[in-house]
Amino acid sequence: MKMLLAGPGTGKTTKVKTIIKENYLDAENILVLSFTNATVNDLTESFADHKNISCYTLHSYALVINHLIHRHILDDFHETSILERYSAAHDIEFEKLCYFLNCITFDEMIISCQKFLVSNPEYGKEKIGNLDLLIVDEFQDFNLAERELIYELSKYAKETIILGDDDQSIYGFKDAAPEGIIELFNRKDVERISHENKCYRCPDKVVDYSKKLIGKNSRRVDKPWFKTGRAGEIIFKQIMSQEETNKFIVSEIKDIQKKAPHGSILVLSPVKYYVENLIELLKSESITVVDFWTSKIDLVDIMKIWWLKAIFTEEKLLNMTFIANTSFTAHFRKKYNQIMREALQSDFDEQKVIKLVVDMFPAPFNAYLLNSPDIAEFMSSHNEFAIFNDHINYEDVTESLKSVFKKINPNAEFEKDSVNVMSIHKSKGLQADYVFITGMVDGVLPNKVKGLDTIEAQRRLLFVGMTRTLSQLYMISQVEWEGKYVNKLDKSQFIYNYRKKQYAGKASNFISEMIE
Repeated sequence: MKMLLAGPGTGKTTKVKTIIKENYLDAENILVLSFTNATVNDLTESFADHKNISCYTLHSYALVINHLIHRHILDDFHETSILERYSAAHDIEFEKLCYFLNCITFDEMIISCQKFLVSNPEYGKEKIGNLDLLIVDEFQDFNLAERELIYELSKYAKETIILGDDDQSIYGFKDAAPEGIIELFNRKDVERISHENKCYRCPDKVVDYSKKLIGKNSRRVDKPWFKTGRAGEIIFKQIMSQEETNKFIVSEIKDIQKKAPHGSILVLSPVKYYVENLIELLKSESITVVDFWTSKIDLVDIMKIWWLKAIFTEEKLLNMTFIANTSFTAHFRKKYNQIMREALQSDFDEQKVIKLVVDMFPAPFNAYLLNSPDIAEFMSSHNEFAIFNDHINYEDVTESLKSVFKKINPNAEFEKDSVNVMSIHKSKGLQADYVFITGMVDGVLPNKVKGLDTIEAQRRLLFVGMTRTLSQLYMISQVEWEGKYVNKLDKSQFIYNYRKKQYAGKASNFISEMIE
């Protein structure tokens, strides 16, 4: 196993392309895995001329080799949280509930997939084949279960190359910690790939400030990260109110679009509500915005998808449970959940439970739950489902319903000629000429309420945001804050002004660390 541990913008992908060109031009089967869709899209584009290379996120590849093809994989948008709340409220073991409803979380699917490969190597040979090379990018973003699956996949490869940067480990909320990549880096049996470690992406000033920031962390590998003489600026700006902050950002964006009409722009925020008014102001000024925060599908349409699945697929009870615990009255939910609880305790089968609860659902849909109608007749009779017409294959309803949610609610895509507004987490794998980072206030970023042990994680998060910059970086702090926002933050870091009836915040301590 070989490894390249290097900082942002140093050309890790370019290095791998060189390795492939020099050593693997005749290879028949190369698999590239990464964590984010943005990175996979970039890798796919980078390797477009290499027809022998397949690029996936680890989760999407796990679906390819998944042996649990008849179990529904819960999405993280609503479904997992509904069943988790249901499990906790009724003191039902979550795994038992999932088993009864024939579903599984993505994380459990990853674990199951790894264990299955261990005990079924012939299945692995058939599904994975013999890999000439396995490349894993953004290794620091994978948690223990995901890393175990990667190690299992590496057994099918003649050579494995691991890429990553411990300083860009920002997914602690899913148990991905920098220790995973640091431990691998320190293993004696792992060969380290030489690299020039020059940052070709960021201006020298951004490199200088970013190095000062990340250097405060103790849980990291101290590695070289050199400047390349790239010109650019970093602007620290403190503004009084949110309204003034939004006006400033809009004004700067207008100036940017005049002087550099094709300059790419990122606006990053640690919290969604901080940029909601900004997004509206940008739109009111006829500035094209790509909003990565807001889903394109609302709960009403999600409910319709659950109804379609309950009526036309074998996942009836699962989707009836989603519907029952999202709508209707408290009395309805109590009665439905009591029947479900008794069924779980009495080992009832699914069909028996459906017959017990079906009359609780409104007509005529309750009749459809027992006897699926003709899909064409159903769609023509219920116009409220018309939005799904273009996404449902009447010849294979079940299969097309598996992907209808993603088709109706596609991931937002970065647009170079638009203003892209997103969380700092979402910016991973992206870059832009102009980057605005808002909310640079103590109590927001960093937020000590999350725990002192996460300050290093928040420092890494800011480091990722800063190093998206190709030309100019704005770091903006705001003094005055409304109580409705402060109550969601680390309130101890704000001082209440009784005369103004506003809270006062101070510039993030992370800024102090960089300019000291």
